[in-house]
Amino acid sequence: MITQQEHLARILELTAPLPVEEVPLAEALGHTLASNVTSSMDLPPWDAAAMDGYAVALEGFTVGTLPVTKSIPAGHTTPERIQPGEAAAIMTGAPVPAGADTIVPLEVFHEPSQQIPDSITFEDIPKPDQHIRRRAEDTFAGSIVAAAGTVLQPQHIGAIAATGNGSVYTARRPRVAIISTGDELVPPGTPPDYGQIPDSNAPLVAATLSKLGAHPTHQLRIRDSAASLEHTISQLEYSVDAIILTGGASVGAHDISKYVLSSWQHEDPTQAIRFTTVNIRPGKPQGFGLSPAGTPVWSLPGNPVAVLVSLRLFVAPGLAKMQRRAPHRRKLHVYTTRALSTPKKVNYYMLATLDGDQVTPLPSNSHLAVKMAQTTGLIQVPAEVEHIEADQIVDYLPL
Repeated sequence: MITQQEHLARILELTAPLPVEEVPLAEALGHTLASNVTSSMDLPPWDAAAMDGYAVALEGFTVGTLPVTKSIPAGHTTPERIQPGEAAAIMTGAPVPAGADTIVPLEVFHEPSQQIPDSITFEDIPKPDQHIRRRAEDTFAGSIVAAAGTVLQPQHIGAIAATGNGSVYTARRPRVAIISTGDELVPPGTPPDYGQIPDSNAPLVAATLSKLGAHPTHQLRIRDSAASLEHTISQLEYSVDAIILTGGASVGAHDISKYVLSSWQHEDPTQAIRFTTVNIRPGKPQGFGLSPAGTPVWSLPGNPVAVLVSLRLFVAPGLAKMQRRAPHRRKLHVYTTRALSTPKKVNYYMLATLDGDQVTPLPSNSHLAVKMAQTTGLIQVPAEVEHIEADQIVDYLPL
């Protein structure tokens, strides 16, 4: 048996960042930035009006009536200037004319109207520097808008677009083939015969990959046939960036994943698929290494909760490295609502539901697929701990 840390270290050693590509901003959601995105301009690019109103110069200003000499709408492309003793009608977002010190909102004078008056009357001296968005107060040209390693969310897309960038450089999304093994599996939606079950692993893995920024290209089911599995992988390994198998990683007579993958020959033995037991539960039987084509291959257990745990602990960090992003290691410290007793000498992971700072453990036997629908994350109990009382702090890993 090896430690969880040893198995993860080997995964991170053998996975490599994928090539960088330029992606149109409209297609970049969920991609990971491979380099910093910098602003191509000051933002705002000039002093801009923050409200509809009148721009005035305060030099020599006196209370009374001023002529409205200009009208400056948003999108006005000609620089303007006003002199002391005059006002310019201005719309929100329009460039503030040179010479103007402040903007007085439209509502101070009259009800909003489509008509621009010839003059306006001031009853007080306006305060300086009101309702003006100063040039570069948001950001300046050359500043970093989003840093390398950022997983692009809608707010990043909007910010990048605002600074004049139409495309970004990102790590290519990993193309991943998913193979479920087992004579007992049928596609979801197909009525199973006696002794058969729907394949929940492939949809679970595919959905997880999509959330991790990868692209699940294939969802295949292979019977317990070494020849079929060997042929399938040989057809896939040159066209994808990774392969994930579920089932067949243990020591049974029908565990074909271990049989087939262990037989591969490598010039560099350190890259070979290694099957081992890891000090976690569920998910103890694990396999990982490179195919003959150099493609990373994860071989995971077959029970769905064990697959869920394996994805969180071992697949997610490897895919993060391939996408040039930091591994997902977020952990919270929360209070358990129930006492916990766990097996000795293994890191134990339990399905759980988080509510505020309290977490409730769920039944976590590795075959309990429907219980996964209730979970928001995993409670992690270290190998050296066998019992935790209710209301004690535990480590919680959000999914």
